[in-house]
Amino acid sequence: MAYSISVEENSVTLDSVSTGKIAAIEFSPGANLVLGNSKKCSLQLKTNPVSAGDFFQSLPEGMFGTVREVKAGGNLSYNLSFSYDGSIPDSTTFESVLIRDRFSLLNAAEAGLLRMNSEFRQDVYENGRFIRSFSVGPSNPDFTPLDKISTHFRNAVLTSEDGNFFFHRGFNEEAFRGAIIADIAAGKFVRGGSTISMQLIKNVYLSRRKTIARKAEEALLVWLIENNHLCSKERMMEVYLNIIELGPGVYGIGEASRFYFNKPPAALSLAESIFLASLLPHPKWFKYSFDKEGNLKPYLADYYRVVSNFMLRKNLISQEEHDALQANVKLEGYAKMMVLPADSIPPPDPSVQ
Repeated sequence: MAYSISVEENSVTLDSVSTGKIAAIEFSPGANLVLGNSKKCSLQLKTNPVSAGDFFQSLPEGMFGTVREVKAGGNLSYNLSFSYDGSIPDSTTFESVLIRDRFSLLNAAEAGLLRMNSEFRQDVYENGRFIRSFSVGPSNPDFTPLDKISTHFRNAVLTSEDGNFFFHRGFNEEAFRGAIIADIAAGKFVRGGSTISMQLIKNVYLSRRKTIARKAEEALLVWLIENNHLCSKERMMEVYLNIIELGPGVYGIGEASRFYFNKPPAALSLAESIFLASLLPHPKWFKYSFDKEGNLKPYLADYYRVVSNFMLRKNLISQEEHDALQANVKLEGYAKMMVLPADSIPPPDPSVQ
């Protein structure tokens, strides 16, 4: 790398005349950071067009796994542009584009990019420790096809996680821009900009280690799968709903429906569906959503209101369903035993077979 950096009292600048090279990838970076009462920062990165095969092979070995196995034809180049002004947060800009020129994948199956299109094993790790493994497909009795999952649950998840899932190609730059604004303002990570596609690829293809390289590989995999139509949106949604964590050791909507309500996913009500969607950020904390009588705590009423109002505006529920909605659910599955004191659960009626 050849670079020019200037340092002043309240600012640091990486001049755009700087250049760098990683194997066959040549790039031009530029950055500026202004400190003080109103923080400002900007970043630009541009790569020269390079053959797609050389592009993937140039990624550092050991930091990138799956994508280094990709063989492709055509050319690729990349542009990144970001700016933030603390005095005008809403003026934040973010653009990230991988530009293709006659691009074609030559070994999608061999590189494992078609994995989600048929039954596969999902391995679950937490903090680098193996937890469990299960099949994502018909051999698993808890696997639930998309058309057997309550539309209320599907729509509640889309509303809370990624309302544009069926319309974008893996990325929602506006959501990411909003996350950047919120995180910088708070001085810590308070909001993510990940789409369902990004969450899915992270869980199916990559380790859970949070590194910059992993995020970059995640973005590349999303781009490869979405832009080359390697998996339908419906199948991606089906896989996502069958692997998401919805409780301590509870993975997929099939297990979750039994765990909380002792019913199949097709029978989930609107209230039950919104409750399950509320668990996605912190699934292991589900017990804290209930009081000692087994009722949802009052703070969740705001979540129900926001989600149901949005669903109504999108015509995903009727006015009657919206008006009749109560921010409460009745636990019937094993979760009930974890929430309520043992002496408050009546013994089974011996007369009921």
